Amino acid sequence: MTLITHLSLQESPVRLSSGWVVSIDTHFLGGASRFYRWEIADIGVLVMFRRAGELVRSKVALLQSKRLYPNEQELDEDREPDYRMGFGWLYQSDAWWASLVEEREFSFAEGSQYKALKIGDDQYRHIAEYEVDYSIPVYYLLYNPWSIPWTKRIPSRGNGLPAEGCEVGCRVVPASNLRRSMAAKAAGTKPSYSDLKRLLEMPFTSDHSRAGWRLEDFVVDLLLGCRVGYVAGDLLRDEGLESVFYRRTGPIAAALAVTIDAPAGQAGGLE
Repeated sequence: MTLITHLSLQESPVRLSSGWVVSIDTHFLGGASRFYRWEIADIGVLVMFRRAGELVRSKVALLQSKRLYPNEQELDEDREPDYRMGFGWLYQSDAWWASLVEEREFSFAEGSQYKALKIGDDQYRHIAEYEVDYSIPVYYLLYNPWSIPWTKRIPSRGNGLPAEGCEVGCRVVPASNLRRSMAAKAAGTKPSYSDLKRLLEMPFTSDHSRAGWRLEDFVVDLLLGCRVGYVAGDLLRDEGLESVFYRRTGPIAAALAVTIDAPAGQAGGLE
């Protein structure tokens, strides 16, 4: 939920000098019934275009988050007992704290894997089935370090922010593209960063978009530019969206809404 946590700090409408209003809202849904089994997406992104307050068009993007694991770490996702414990999980033992602050080094290389992304597992198949059933695309949101190779010592010192610019960072890949590119991989394979760089096909062959679109390009240029995502009609009547957005037990964890409101008389590409 790294993305949602960051954007929750921006939850206040902003009126620009042009008169346009932009608002970002976040909401944690839960998805408890799918925990420890599978979910279609971690994050649902809803973009609403308005003119003088009246809804003109809506777009949706469903994101399934996976992180690149350091070479020194085995698979370590949330566990069901921790989830059911609630806030009590934060009250940990002395031994747990000692392990947390122990000096150690994590390293990332092109061979590092997305260890929670397994070719052919239940989640992998359910995402494919969802796309076929509802014609709604799902995208993998891949968390990577700022650059690769990358080394990080824990505990951090200072503010921990790199001085250089971001060369890799968060990348977005359509689930359908990833499945095609990994079709020759055996079931249970965990793709590496190198696999994505080598095997992803168009439009991921340029240096700028190799291993996926940059998150900022995906949102600003592609999603807001109406080049990717799902154009929603009546959200309340759309069966595919209703199954993930309007059920507390739906297969999704959190939602992000971006509202763009144009002044009366300004089209701004909303037609």
